[in-house]
Formats: sequence, structure tokens, C-alpha cells
Amino acid sequence: MTIIGKEKHVWESQVMNIHLCKGDETLDEALKYINEHDKENKKYTFDKEKDRCYIGDNAFSSAPVLINYKNTYYALHESD
Repeated sequence: MTIIGKEKHVWESQVMNIHLCKGDETLDEALKYINEHDKENKKYTFDKEKDRCYIGDNAFSSAPVLINYKNTYYALHESD
């Protein structure tokens, strides 16, 4: 929070986690890596067709984790 004069200005920052696939890494390998290395031990899943998203759409901006696979984005969600 930054206080300027008597007014309070609050900026909230949401951290966006994006996994960039490397070389010949598959989507399944990326998901496995994300699930094995999540700092909060959360588990994620996604559907390769339904969860494809684009920069600026609601799925992109609200996803807790994104996978960038060959410049295509997939929005992950927590599994039950």
C-alpha cells in the first residue's frame, strides 16, 4: 500500500503462473511437472480442447496456472 497525503491508494497484484514448455516437452509432461512442483501441493488438471485459452480472455486472466505449449495457452484448474 502506498500512502500519498491523506489518500490511500491500494494496488492488488495477482501472480500469474505460466509454465513454458521446453523443446519437445508434451502437455502431459508439463502437467506432471506442475503437479509435482506446486509450492502449495495443489493438483491441477485441464482438458486439451475445452481449456485452450487466449491472451485477454476470462479463462486466461482467471486461471491459477497456464501452460504455454508452442504459443498456445491452456488454462489449468484445481482438480477435485
